[in-house]
Parts: sequence; C-alpha cells; structure tokens
Amino acid sequence: MKEKIINITFLLCLVLLSCDFKPAKNAVKFVDEWGNTGREPGQFNEPVGIALDAHGSVYVADTGNNRIQKFSAEGIFLLEWGNTAKGENKLDRPMHLSVNSTGFIFVPEFGNDRIQVFDSLGNSQRILGQTGNAPGQFDAPASVSFDTGCHLFIADFYQHRVQVLAETGVPILTIGEEGHEAGQLYYPTDAVADSAGNIIIADAYNHRIQKFDPEGNYIIGWGKKGTAAGEFDVINALSIDEDQRIYAVDFYNHRIQVFNTNGEFLLQFGAYGKEAGQFDRPIDIAIDDKNIYVVDFGNNRMQKFSCVD
Repeated sequence: MKEKIINITFLLCLVLLSCDFKPAKNAVKFVDEWGNTGREPGQFNEPVGIALDAHGSVYVADTGNNRIQKFSAEGIFLLEWGNTAKGENKLDRPMHLSVNSTGFIFVPEFGNDRIQVFDSLGNSQRILGQTGNAPGQFDAPASVSFDTGCHLFIADFYQHRVQVLAETGVPILTIGEEGHEAGQLYYPTDAVADSAGNIIIADAYNHRIQKFDPEGNYIIGWGKKGTAAGEFDVINALSIDEDQRIYAVDFYNHRIQVFNTNGEFLLQFGAYGKEAGQFDRPIDIAIDDKNIYVVDFGNNRMQKFSCVD
C-alpha cells in the first residue's frame, strides 16, 4: 500500500491526482477553471472565499472587488452583489463565506467586523456582530462555517479566537487566546466541525491545525512551518468531506494537504504555477459529494476537480 501511494504521488501532474484510498474512488481529476483578473462579471480581484448551496450554485467572495459573485456549478455567471460601504447589501472585504441548510449565505466582513446574511438573490436579511472584544463581537472575522446543529463557527482573526454562536447570533463558546502553546491560537483563519462535533481550527500563523472537543477542550494538534508533508506555510482554510477527511489549504506552499481526523497525513495535490491544476496561493476550498472547488487567489480564478471512480 505504501508503495502504491508513493507511486501515485510521484506521478502527480495535477491533472490526475491521488485523492482517496478506497478502491471505489481513487483519484482527483481536473475538470474546469473560470475567471481572470478584472472587475467585470466573472472576473476576480484577489478572491478569498467559496461556498456551495444544495442546488449546486457556487458563491465566491471576490474580496478585492468587495462583492459576492454567484455561478452555476459549471462556472456560468448568474449574479453579483455588494460594494464598499457599511450599510446593508454593502460589503467591506468579504472573506470565507458559508451557506446554511436553508440556503442563506453568511458572509464575514473583515473590514466591517460583522457577519452579513443574504438570501440566494443577494438581498441582505440581517447582520450579526459588531466591533468589540465581548462575546459575539469581532475584530476582523475571517470565516464562518456551520455544524449539523446550525451552530456558527467564526474565526475572529485579530482576537486570536474562534467564537461559536447560535444561528441567531447568541454567543455559546469561545475557544483560544493569543499564543503558541497547545490550545492557544495565533491569527486563526478558519474552523470547521467534524461529524462528532469536534472543532478543527486552522491556526494559520502557528502553521498548525488544532482539534477541540464540542466543549472547547484541546484534543490534538499537528503541523509546523515547513514544506514537507504535514508541514505548512500559513493555513488559510479547511474543509471536511463526507468521509471525514480534512482538506487544509496550504497558502504559501501552493498546495492542498489532506489528513484524517487524527492528523495523519494522507496526500497532497498542487504546486506553484498557472497551468490547470496548479496554484498561486490557494486560499479556500469547498467540497460536495462529487467535486472539489479551490479558490486560486494569485491566479484570480476558480478551479474545479472531481473525485472519480
């Protein structure tokens, strides 16, 4: 088995890549890409976030253009909304967004210290949070995600913590404080929950992943700064697939690394470049039952891969 993994990794050319060790699903195949640099519909200026809804629509936080763009699963532009300001339907540096089970889009605004909630047509529904250091307040929220119980996990970047809120915005739990020891955080960028309710945090500038139980107690951590397998140079986002594999977006190493929930390295894909399957600072990832979408920040494009049988 080890020899097989090594051989697959050696053949890595980013068009056909190892993804999964199960016999029925054993490769990732490059499918498509869309976008280039600009301000027109379908173009991007330093995009940061990506999220999927249950109907296959793709939402992209086009951060440098202060807008959200909505696409079909094939990358066809559908609509856009936002602009730089503080009012409703306006956005200031939208980041790692998420879609809840009823189709509402939760957008963290790095520049406005809030989470703005939109319907699928881009109409603002409500706003959560404001500037501050109390529970439920933020200083540059970097991401929002959900567990199956509709709790929100928000990476509160400059306050070195992850906040857990009810979907109504009521604070439930705070994890972390500034530091480099186990259980401490240093500029976290993302947090996701596994099927057991454990909270997995991208501790970005500690160059590691940390795992906590549902009550916020530290369980395990892995990673350090470097380029070897299981090492990182700023983790910008996380995602978990249906088989509970953790995908870590390794920003300055221009790759995606995949782990099991105990932190054991499984595989990686990506390398620096502009060709199909290559990345220039990947920054976010979204996964459904068939596809993997990656925000290719430096190339101002989205890339789509499929897990194939």
